[in-house]
Amino acid sequence: MARTINAIFSEMLEQKNSTPALSSLTSSSATAIWRLLFYVVAFAIYVHESLWDEYRKEVNAAIDEMIPHRPKWYRDKTLAFMKDTTLIQDTDRYDTTGMSEDDINAKRVVKHATANESNQASLLVIKVAGVDPNDPNKRAPIDPAEAIQLEVYLQEIKDAGVRISLVNEEPDEFSCEIDIFYDPTKDPLTVESDCEAAIKDYVENLPFNGEFSNMALIDTIQSVDGVRLAELRSSESAPAATTTFSPINAYVIPTAGYFHVASTTLNMHAHL
Repeated sequence: MARTINAIFSEMLEQKNSTPALSSLTSSSATAIWRLLFYVVAFAIYVHESLWDEYRKEVNAAIDEMIPHRPKWYRDKTLAFMKDTTLIQDTDRYDTTGMSEDDINAKRVVKHATANESNQASLLVIKVAGVDPNDPNKRAPIDPAEAIQLEVYLQEIKDAGVRISLVNEEPDEFSCEIDIFYDPTKDPLTVESDCEAAIKDYVENLPFNGEFSNMALIDTIQSVDGVRLAELRSSESAPAATTTFSPINAYVIPTAGYFHVASTTLNMHAHL
């Protein structure tokens, strides 16, 4: 990174002060010839170092365009997608000249995205979600028309030979049955309601494409005030494309990348 002109000038002064042959240069005037010469040389060195910085940026950009991109690059580019907007020709960038941050954010309809290589096929699986227009805190699929634009965008920017599978689906459904052993001094209806809220909060607010685990679910419930013990009887999930629920064996990653709690059955027992 280029040093500032003052930093270079100061180093030159230090070198001058440690060089006996230059000991006669003692004027403190800002217009002293030797000081002016030092400044001119410092400025020239600064320009030289700045040009090297720009050259380094160009080289790094060229390298980035040459090497195959990693999944994180695809995730970041997916989040950068802008609906109803055309890429600058032969690039993976948009011209946002004259657009405000609000304008840009309004066009970036993909609010959640992950990119992972499939273990079953030579595919890069990109999962996406937007937000529910009626609840900005709730995830939802992006509009089908926007999804088509996104697919075209990804085909345009991807590396040659990379096959992409785009997942833009309604949330996986989740259900469970749990035995709750509660403190008998507490109101069971309040404990039950708090447990339901805790389950919903944990399941529906997992990191996008994050891993659900039965153990973490039970840990969440046992942190609820009034719960002494919690025992999981069953947990199931179903992708939106099917109505068939499958048991969750220890953990699962949702097909859509996120869950919706379909039902919870809590069997309340006083812990005596």
